[in-house]
Amino acid sequence: MVKERLGIDATNNAYDSIIDAKIMAADAIIDNSLKQYTIVPLSNPPQIISDISADLASGLFRQDRAPPNENNYFLKRGEKELQDYITSTYLKPVFKKSEGN
Repeated sequence: MVKERLGIDATNNAYDSIIDAKIMAADAIIDNSLKQYTIVPLSNPPQIISDISADLASGLFRQDRAPPNENNYFLKRGEKELQDYITSTYLKPVFKKSEGN
């Protein structure tokens, strides 16, 4: 998924070790963010977590290679999706009964 996001041909192995390292770093970011809510690493992560990992890994890859002022879409999207996942999965709102009811 990372190569696809970055526009790297699947048969191009030139960046494989770098991409693997970025995936490991992305997974560490995810685990660090989730560890206060659940046991990590997740034993059977949902697809959204795999997608978040791919976005974060792609963003970390671009961060090392892009001009300093480039808008890092993948990193921003991965961070937002991770926060949204945490909010919807672990921080469900608690509704209080109003005084009029």
